[in-house]
Amino acid sequence: MMEQTLRQPKAVWTLAGNPNSGKTTLFNRLTGSSATVGNWPGVTVEKKSGIVRLGSSSARVVDLPGVYSLVPYTPEEKLTETFLHREKPDLILNVIDATRLERSLYLTTQLLELGIPVIAALSMTDALARRGGKINCSLLSALLGVPVIPICATRSQGTEALLKAAFHAMDSPRPPAWHNRLSSGGRDPDLDAAQSRYRRIHAIASKTASTGAGQHTATERIDRIATNRYLSIPLFFLIIMAVFAVTFGTVGQALVSAMGCLLTSVTQMLGALLKSAGVSLWIQGLVLNGILSGVGAVLKFLPQIALLFLLLSFLEDSGYMARAAFIMDAPMRKIGLSGRSFIPLLMGFGCTVPAVMGTRILEHQKDRRLTVLMVPFMSCSAKMPVYSLFLGVFFAGHQPAAMFLLYLLGVAMGLLSAVFFKSTVLRGEPAPFLMELPDYRMPSPGNIRKHVGMRVRDFLRRAGTAVFLATIVIWLLQSISIDFHITSDSSQSLLAAAGHAIAPIFSLCGFGGWQQSVALLTGLVAKESIVGTYGVLCPGNAADGLKELFSRASASAYLIFILLYTPCSAALAAIRRESGLRFALFSAFYQFVTAWYVSALFYQLARLFQKLHF
Repeated sequence: MMEQTLRQPKAVWTLAGNPNSGKTTLFNRLTGSSATVGNWPGVTVEKKSGIVRLGSSSARVVDLPGVYSLVPYTPEEKLTETFLHREKPDLILNVIDATRLERSLYLTTQLLELGIPVIAALSMTDALARRGGKINCSLLSALLGVPVIPICATRSQGTEALLKAAFHAMDSPRPPAWHNRLSSGGRDPDLDAAQSRYRRIHAIASKTASTGAGQHTATERIDRIATNRYLSIPLFFLIIMAVFAVTFGTVGQALVSAMGCLLTSVTQMLGALLKSAGVSLWIQGLVLNGILSGVGAVLKFLPQIALLFLLLSFLEDSGYMARAAFIMDAPMRKIGLSGRSFIPLLMGFGCTVPAVMGTRILEHQKDRRLTVLMVPFMSCSAKMPVYSLFLGVFFAGHQPAAMFLLYLLGVAMGLLSAVFFKSTVLRGEPAPFLMELPDYRMPSPGNIRKHVGMRVRDFLRRAGTAVFLATIVIWLLQSISIDFHITSDSSQSLLAAAGHAIAPIFSLCGFGGWQQSVALLTGLVAKESIVGTYGVLCPGNAADGLKELFSRASASAYLIFILLYTPCSAALAAIRRESGLRFALFSAFYQFVTAWYVSALFYQLARLFQKLHF
């Protein structure tokens, strides 16, 4: 009976706090989850839940989006306000940012007025101490009428005391609403009520807190350059170029080579084992030339992908990526969006699916649809193995610059698409953009490890499912002839017949062969499957196989097509969920047509240039 109670706790708690207050970090620490942690608003775009336990006691914790108040304006505030008023949780864990006490207390006082038990978790106390500041938690607790527990979730400091206070509060009488004792503002229907609330908050903060300015001054000094009107955007591109230089330069290539050698050794060992065991040639071919060649061609780039995510996670956790969203607000407004739309676009470089879901943070449907149309043009991590494979074959020695140009082209096409649709079917003014810029800080090794681990696991999951199944299907289809007999000539196979049927579509683009067409089809399942397909079609040495199929011009056009064409099935499903079936079909068609025209134009111009040059 006790085991069943632990599995299905009846008590429901909720985590509430401002964006970038450490709320989701605390949620991960309490529940053992790995929810995304970022330092910009909208990272949590829907409520997440997990189980927290202390001894034999347990509760379900719901992590709500970060909000500044309970007056619903943004989608996050509407979700949070609706949950608190309709679901009536048994306890609120209110995360208060110690470095921004007055602003955090605005939400705290509104939560206290709900008449729901509140435990205040005072986060960022270590950052405040580095500034020379301090908060009298006992006095703050007395003035608010609720327990105030100082915590540092990244180091697990104070979390056990927080849980003890929370479970103890569950056994205490339900408190009266806070406004019966200190406030009469309610939900601040007018300016006078809001000003009255702020006066009370200021009085509380001035009695309980002393703040320093050392760390804040350091942040300001850095921001004089990082957010400078003229230097910020060039600096952003320089930083991204440096990331590409490390990831796709000497360091990244060394990691790919090492992983390739390891996979070759494993393949040789397994081949010898299968041969000595007397396994049939057909099964040997499936395992070695099908599964291992296809999946191994993708896994070879795993260290390079992990390195890229490591560097991007460092930038994100340090506080710089929040500046990137801030400095892009002005350029984004010129295309009819705000810097808030830049947040899902940044997420799109990781994966299109959460980026599309991230458009929920945008207030207006016009902004959401315009951003959804742009997101797939951002090169997700699934495309990176394809880029690395082709650039290593055709642009060896220039990979960082070529990779940067590809990413830049995707961004440019997204911006051009936004300009076009803003001027036609999605007219409207951009919504206002309010964003907090966190202090710069040394990234937490635990957070970075969690970020990288989560993304690597996602990559491995796709390699072990979608790519695995795709390589088996590709190998079987290229081993069976159109009259359903086993064949060693793949050009006479069912796969070749399917490829020949669609190949003429891409003849003007420079890659009208059946192999190239088949690989593009598998890319609709998962973009990594393109690499797996060539691993099966070109076993042994994919580089030589690609050189037979492509020239440098056609390979470039092929990369442009992969960059721009219809995203994977999971991304299309996410677009359908967020914007409806008709919009998802329109998005898929628009991207395919865009990819075809741009790649065909590039290839034809490249051929013309070659003729004129020679």
